Formats: sequence, C-alpha cells, structure tokens
Amino acid sequence: MLFNSFHFLVFLSVSILLYYGVGRKFRQSVLLAASLYFIGMLSPNLVLFTLAFVVLNYFLGRALENQLDTKWRLKIFWTAIYTNIGILAFYKYINFLFENINALLGLVAADVNIPYLNLIIPVGISYYTFQALGYLIRINRRAEKAEHNFIHFANYLTFFPKFLAGPVERSNHFFPQLIAGIRFSEENLTSGMRLFLWGMFKKVVIGNNLAAPVGLVYGNMEHYSGLPLLIVFFLQAIHLYCDFSGYTDMALGIARMFGIKLTDNFNRPFFARNVGEFWRKWHISLSSWCNDFIFSPFIVKYRRFGNNIAIAGIFLSFFVIGIWHGANWTFVVVGLLQGIAISYEFATKKKRLQIASKMNPAVVAFVSRTLTYLFFSFTLIFFNSKNIGDAFHFITHIFSGFSFNLSGNKLIYDATSFFIALGAFGFLYFTEIYQEKGVDVAKFFLGLPRMVRWIGYYILIMAVFYYSGAGDTFVYLKF
Repeated sequence: MLFNSFHFLVFLSVSILLYYGVGRKFRQSVLLAASLYFIGMLSPNLVLFTLAFVVLNYFLGRALENQLDTKWRLKIFWTAIYTNIGILAFYKYINFLFENINALLGLVAADVNIPYLNLIIPVGISYYTFQALGYLIRINRRAEKAEHNFIHFANYLTFFPKFLAGPVERSNHFFPQLIAGIRFSEENLTSGMRLFLWGMFKKVVIGNNLAAPVGLVYGNMEHYSGLPLLIVFFLQAIHLYCDFSGYTDMALGIARMFGIKLTDNFNRPFFARNVGEFWRKWHISLSSWCNDFIFSPFIVKYRRFGNNIAIAGIFLSFFVIGIWHGANWTFVVVGLLQGIAISYEFATKKKRLQIASKMNPAVVAFVSRTLTYLFFSFTLIFFNSKNIGDAFHFITHIFSGFSFNLSGNKLIYDATSFFIALGAFGFLYFTEIYQEKGVDVAKFFLGLPRMVRWIGYYILIMAVFYYSGAGDTFVYLKF
C-alpha cells in the first residue's frame, strides 16, 4: 500500500476521521493501530517482526536508564548497540558477506560454496534501526530519558508516514510532540494536504516519467552508449530528487494532518556550491544522524591526531552512508567518492576561497553549483548500477557510438510525458530559485485569489491522476 494508491487514500481518510473522532487520550492508540494496519498490508509477518523490534528496544532503553552502575550500564549499552546492528547486518548484509567469501574461495580454487540464506529484508529496517540507535545513544549520554509510554515509543518506530523511507526521525523531536498532546487544527489539516499534493506531483508527474529512461538504461546497460547515457547522466539526479523529495513531502504532509511535524530531508540541494553543503541539503536526516552519532564522537575521541582524524571521520561517516543504502560494492564506491570530495574540500578550502575572492561572485556561484551537480550525477552512476561492471560500462561508453537517433532504442518511449516532466521540473526549479532568494512562495500562493489557488490545485490533481499509472514504487523503499 503505497502513498500514491487509491487504497492508501481511503486508509488515510478513515484513519484521520478515527484519530480526531476519539478523545485525546486514545489518539495515540488509534495512530498505532493505523500504523500496524499499514505495515500489515505490506506483510503480516512484518508486523510481528516490527513489534518484536519495538519491544526489544523499549526494554533496552528502560534498562539503560535504570542502571546506575557505570560498568553494567556500559554492558547494557553495547549489548543494545550490537543487537540492533546485528539484526540489521543479518538481514541486509549476510548474503553479501557470503557472496564475497565465495568469490575469495573461488580465487584459490576451493571447491566450497557457502549457501545463501533465503531471507526477505524487512521493509524500512534501515530507517527504524538508525532511529533506535540514536535513541539509545542519547539515553546513554544522559541527553534524554527513556520513554516509559509504550504506545508513544511504538509510534516513534512504526509511525506509518516515515516507516517506509524515513526521514530518520530523532526521538527528542518526536516524543515531545506526543507528550504535549495533539489537538485538531484546520491549519495542520489543510497545509498537510497541500504538502501531500505537492509531493505527489513531484513523484508522479516528474519522478515517474523520468524513471522510465533511467530504469531502461540501468536495466539494460550493455545495449546503450553515447547519447542515451549522456541524457540519463543529466536526468538521473532530477529523477532521484523528485522521487525521494516527493516521498518526503508526502510523508511530512501526512504527519502534519495528524498534528505531528517530521524533519524535512531536503533544502534545495541543487543550489549547493560544494559537496559538503550538498549533504547539508540532501537526505538531511541521515547525514545529520551520521554527523552527530559517528563523525563528531569519532573526532572528539581521537582529536589528538589533528586534521588527519577529521579526514578519517569523513571517510568513516560516508562509508556508513554508502553501505546503509545497500549490500553492494557500488554503494561502497559512492561513499568513497563522497569522502574523497569532502576531504579535498576540507584540505583546499583556504586556497579555493582565495581564488574565488578574485572572481565575479555570480560566476563563482554558477560554476560551483554546476560542478557539484556534475559530481553528484557521476556518483549516481554507481548508485543506480546493478554492479561495478555496469558502472564502468556507463563511464567508458558515455562518449562512444554517438548517435542523435533515439527511436531505435526507444529511450524516450513517450515524448509528450517526457517533456511534460521536464517542464514540470522547470516550474519546480523556478519556485526554488525564489525560495533561495528568501521569498516565501507558499505564503505568496496562499495570498492569491481563491479561484486562482483552486485552479492550481485542480491542475496538480489532474496531472497526478493522469500519470498515476506511470509507475508506483519509490526508489528509497529498497533501502
């Protein structure tokens, strides 16, 4: 049951009516029931796994808070950390480990193969595992107390808008909202619906229509070279942004309808002037999580090593970000490339600022943003490829066999939809230009005459319904 399905819209409407129809005392129970129903529609077994995961971390958090003896507290803490990481590693990486062991055994001609396990990776496990880890680390730091209300804690890990693909929500941001109590607000309901519609437009009209050429190339890499690869090279970042930020907008919009504010994952990343700034604008909840719970503690602990440890911390953080996305060497390469880029920026910052100060600021901004976009697009070759071999095929064939005839390989099978998607992205980018300049675009839109606003709503709704069959899944559901 995905956000862009009719079944989900019915489920959402019923859930909101029940949520605000019962007394405030029972609202969180309704929310938990709705979340478990949502998860159950994905898989009944997933409900049991998720509840077991919730119960485990609820009691680990309570035990960690109650233990006053430092020695035993550390034992409980590391048991909790290793247990959560172990569960994630077992489901997500065990067959990847076996695959590489078998490859090494093959090099020495050993007639031994470790059989793969028949596992189904639980949906959303990367997201709620990191949320549980952050919660436990904060308790151990005495920065937060364990949540004693089981329903509140269960909602923290299972809240259905963020269950599938985040954001990686912080417990100290989520729990206070529940504790304060949720009141019905017409503003929350209407603003949530607007944000949901906007996210749906980004996902369905832009993301889905651009998914066709991107998926076609990466699914049949050996058949492509030249112009199709060049087109996909420039399109893939737009596709991923509209798909993932579209999901995030929908998740934030749904949560707002229930009176809950989630962390936004994006802040106009295509206006970033360097890779470091890009990661402060892209997948913000994950990058900030890694900064707070991996990078910062690492460099504080080993600060005696100076700048070298900062660079090591960068690579460690981006290795985690890379492998978090999946059990494939392509994601390790993505993390490595990001680490190299940010380390370079760290080491050359002073020199680059000196050069930039002698140039026209507008030229510096344009060149910096263009280079950042091109670098990110390059890393997406590995991100989207099935394996390292496909990625190298893309890189080595992008400027070979150039032909301006696209009809033979049907890369753009529906030219009208393709160019409508590009036009829609142009409109999206136009609004972000004004947001980047400090203009409150949402406030401006709400200040327009009612008829103009409703014409805008109907255009978005009709576009979404027209293209609702172009594709369903979200890219980040697989992580």
